[in-house]
Amino acid sequence: MPSSSMTETKREQALPESYVWFERQAELLIAPLVAMMEPGKASLPIEGIASDHDALADRLEAYTRPGLLIALWLQMSPLQGGGSPDRERIAAWFRDALVMGTDPAHGEYFGDLRNFHQHAVEMAILTVSLDVARTWLWDPLTKEQQDRVARWLGQIRGNARPWNNHLFFNVLVLEFLHDRGYGEEGDRGAIGYLLGQLQSMHQGGGWFIDGINETFDHYNAYAFHTYGLYWAHRFGSNDAERAAWWKARAAEFVADYSHFYAASGEHLPFGRSITYRFNGLGVFGLAALAGIPAVPPGQARRICRKNLEFFLSKPYRQHQGVLSVGWTDEFEAIAEPYSCAGSPYWAAKGMMMLLLPPEHPFWSAEEEPYPAETGDFVRVLPAPGFIVRGTGGDVEMLNAGTRCSTSAAIRFGAWKWSKLAYRTGMGFLVAENPDLYPADCALTAWKPDDPGRRFGRNSIVPTAVTETHVSYTYCFGEKDIDFYPQIHTYIWWRAGWLLTLHRVDAHDPAVFGIGSYALGSDTPDFDVSESTHPHALIGTNGRHVALQSLLGFESATVETRSGANDRRLHLNHAHHAMAVMYTPAFEGPKTLAALSWAGGDLANGQPWKLESAKRGEWRLSHSKLGAWTISHPSLPDA
Repeated sequence: MPSSSMTETKREQALPESYVWFERQAELLIAPLVAMMEPGKASLPIEGIASDHDALADRLEAYTRPGLLIALWLQMSPLQGGGSPDRERIAAWFRDALVMGTDPAHGEYFGDLRNFHQHAVEMAILTVSLDVARTWLWDPLTKEQQDRVARWLGQIRGNARPWNNHLFFNVLVLEFLHDRGYGEEGDRGAIGYLLGQLQSMHQGGGWFIDGINETFDHYNAYAFHTYGLYWAHRFGSNDAERAAWWKARAAEFVADYSHFYAASGEHLPFGRSITYRFNGLGVFGLAALAGIPAVPPGQARRICRKNLEFFLSKPYRQHQGVLSVGWTDEFEAIAEPYSCAGSPYWAAKGMMMLLLPPEHPFWSAEEEPYPAETGDFVRVLPAPGFIVRGTGGDVEMLNAGTRCSTSAAIRFGAWKWSKLAYRTGMGFLVAENPDLYPADCALTAWKPDDPGRRFGRNSIVPTAVTETHVSYTYCFGEKDIDFYPQIHTYIWWRAGWLLTLHRVDAHDPAVFGIGSYALGSDTPDFDVSESTHPHALIGTNGRHVALQSLLGFESATVETRSGANDRRLHLNHAHHAMAVMYTPAFEGPKTLAALSWAGGDLANGQPWKLESAKRGEWRLSHSKLGAWTISHPSLPDA
């Protein structure tokens, strides 16, 4: 592998400084993978959790996902270090592993494909790697070896996939086989059908619902637009009209997605598979490759640079030096059942900007600030039912649309999508057990005689997504449990505050709780300035959260997890503290309301005064933020 001294050579003088920087980050990520490459082995021995697939699938994943990162690095032109001995050695190991892994008679055989099996996912990303670095990884193979690989990949014809973004995997493999001369009768018809099914998941504005998962989340970037743009780039000439459709949808999406990144570089942590970390950056590189001007090249590069800096400045490695399962550090509790030790290398898709040639404006354009750096904003996204707003450099999302209602998706953790809000710089709590929906930034409820089972929302129906407020309806409970509160939630915002109002009809006796954001810390020291009803204020390391009851909540507590033997629940930190307020047990209709805040300026976290509360209009005042008048028919006399 090229040493850091390579960047002192003439190529550094010839290349844009930014290009060299991104190449360095790729090499930084590749270095520990190269150290694991063992002759005679068709996978990298990455240690960690196992998935619920099988050992063969996990072994394949530990080859294909790091392989994409390696392929993106290999495909750089000789001016960027191509032809060095280390590159050839790395490429040779990859090719040897491919030849062994696709030979059914070899002990390193990857295994056969089955319906709904993980192998189809990995086959697809393998074909992308073979395609982008084909002069290194595909062309040097003998005809016999290519035939064998193509036969193994050909198992995907007719393979059953979940009706969601997974349909792309069949498309990508079939397109690669067709491009390499291994197409069969019926392939083009299958590709057209599958792409049509994927297009039918589009809900407007460039946003796709993830099929049977029924969710809107980062998979729009991870999958729909990354694969859609890559397909349009490499194979769009087979269907120019459809390629134009995917590019147009991507243009709409990236204009929205640039608002998901905080001034710190962090993007919103919510939804499943966030252990893929910077995976979503791939859409910015591919949009630039497609000539989509929705995000200026200097702004797109700045988002990519700052997001990479955010993660690579954190303790993101596990003990072998490779990407860990987690967000800012190793935290396996965030994993889904389908995750294994090699899974985090889906982050390689975030490095798709390496496909851009050195002369592309992405590398040379002057950096431009992105939305969170230019001031507060409110971005209304009607299709997914999101409000994404910038406040003091952080980004906060209010989720009124995406739901988590299938049995498959619920087991991934409904709380990953369905809290009242998500915010950069704050993280969130994972569930302590499947029966305890986390209380942070959420309305929850439980039977008075069964506090060990706490319900939160999953399936919801949006009723309003506007520049001033959001609202949605939902019910707590499960099919086989006699517990069915109906709720209509409304949320308004001002600076770092949220006002949430909940019109509840409890058909069974219930206790309701509402939590503040969970404030994380690497030490167990929290400053609890106030901890009694109706206002609680907690701080640590210059960040604070507050919770204030306005209506219906009659008691409060500050919950902390700071003992050495306590299981970590916070996404980013070993310790956390949050305020929670509770109602007494009741049955029937009731209106609940509370204010929640997060920020750095303690003056902004002081309590509001409810000056008047008449039906349809509430007036509040604040010592720092001034007057706040809210008008809406849902507001009761109070």
